Amino acid sequence: MPEPWCEGISQEGEERIKRAVESTCELCREYLPRSGLELHGIPPAIHERDAGPKDRERNILVVCDPCHRLIHAEPVPEEKLRARIAARTFSVRREILSALGYVPRSVTPPDDQDFAQIYDDTLKDFAGHYR
Repeated sequence: MPEPWCEGISQEGEERIKRAVESTCELCREYLPRSGLELHGIPPAIHERDAGPKDRERNILVVCDPCHRLIHAEPVPEEKLRARIAARTFSVRREILSALGYVPRSVTPPDDQDFAQIYDDTLKDFAGHYR
């Protein structure tokens, strides 16, 4: 039975999250088959029913069964759990966000920029001379 903060994640999404952490428990760093890993949801400070993928990613930890039981039997300090989440690499974070359905906004550069002038300015030192 999924934890309340992990509800709504599809089986495929859960598998993608486990794959993103390379089938490794984020608490004890033990490598396991994905079937031996579970999602642990950390209750957010302010519980929002419609939390977006970014909020959900910051509150989900992939752990093995022994670590998951330990977290619930003898609560691990929330700071330690959040530190493990914060230590994720950019690529792991991006994969988990994708599995949770996050779609980054597209960015278009402003039309009024003179990129030739910006490039020219970056080649000058503080005295206005070219390097």
